[in-house]
Amino acid sequence: MNTTLTAKNDLITSIQIDIVKADYEDEVKKTLKQYQHKAILPGFRQGKVPFGMIERMHGQTVKLDVINKMVSETLNNQIIENKLDIIGYPLPDQEKEQVIDIAKDDNMTFYFEVANKPKLDINFSDFQVNKYNISITDKEIDNIVQRLRENNKKDDQLPELNEEFFNLIFPGADIKDIDSFRKKIYDELDIQYNKESERMFYNNAVDTLINNITFNLPDDFLKRLIIANSEGKLTREEVDQNYEKNYLTGMKWQLIEDYIVGKYPELAVNEDDLRNFVKTSYFGHLNNDTMDDEMKERMNNIIDTVLKDQQQRSYITNQIISNKLTTFFNENLKVEPVNVNYEEFMKATMPELDKKEEVEETKE
Repeated sequence: MNTTLTAKNDLITSIQIDIVKADYEDEVKKTLKQYQHKAILPGFRQGKVPFGMIERMHGQTVKLDVINKMVSETLNNQIIENKLDIIGYPLPDQEKEQVIDIAKDDNMTFYFEVANKPKLDINFSDFQVNKYNISITDKEIDNIVQRLRENNKKDDQLPELNEEFFNLIFPGADIKDIDSFRKKIYDELDIQYNKESERMFYNNAVDTLINNITFNLPDDFLKRLIIANSEGKLTREEVDQNYEKNYLTGMKWQLIEDYIVGKYPELAVNEDDLRNFVKTSYFGHLNNDTMDDEMKERMNNIIDTVLKDQQQRSYITNQIISNKLTTFFNENLKVEPVNVNYEEFMKATMPELDKKEEVEETKE
């Protein structure tokens, strides 16, 4: 078996695989012998069906399976051995006519294409991204206090601002006076605002990188890849119409993200990251040293169950990588602080939120 790699251009590599009968005939015979050993047909004891009969019944199917496996393994080996960093997976080369008759042909040639990832070299300090510092005013605290009283009134009577009310709102906080109560509200609101600010900073960073890092992509190959992944649900016309709007942005971000994680391996999500995320979500920040064996076993069983769900696992992976990238962006991008109140923050960020949701939907 011979393989030939040819660079069509910077974006596409062609892989030619030449197979002759000697490459597969031993494996075909071996597999048919296994069929013969297990076969049970009327008039024959198990294992005594003539080989020629087995070959006539199963020969073409076995030959096809063996050749498909050889081609698949050869493609994977060529990609690994030649250190090809590819997008997606190999597709048949449409420029080469490939008419193969498995029943008649002893020697066959297969032609494939792979799309090479663009070679990126990003200096992250070149990119400036706004980060919103959201102020909290006394008026906001006043409004929250009033709303909490409204939500907890009885017989149309607002509760008094006393220790009983404070600890109804924040059980276990042992709040004794109005100043401590307002401080607790401030602290909780500050945590919420910081989370929203960090999330928007991440979205802004992603948009900035997508819009300002330019590289070429093999659009025709990627469109064929989208169609192949749709398993017949999409036509070329549909993909052409929606390519730039629904697919291209997500693909660009995925390549940029892959570049970042490839250059900074500590950002990759590992099994410990996944397990710690689930542990924190379900058990808070419990220290393992304070747990007995039964509690540890119960916790590990819950973590195992959650991570076996591929949808959950994918969601958690995305959450972790987003958190890691947010930290990375804070440390490596040029961060421009912007002081705003919450109303100004919402006005500034709602269009960006809508845009980011489109990108995430495309990645999924």
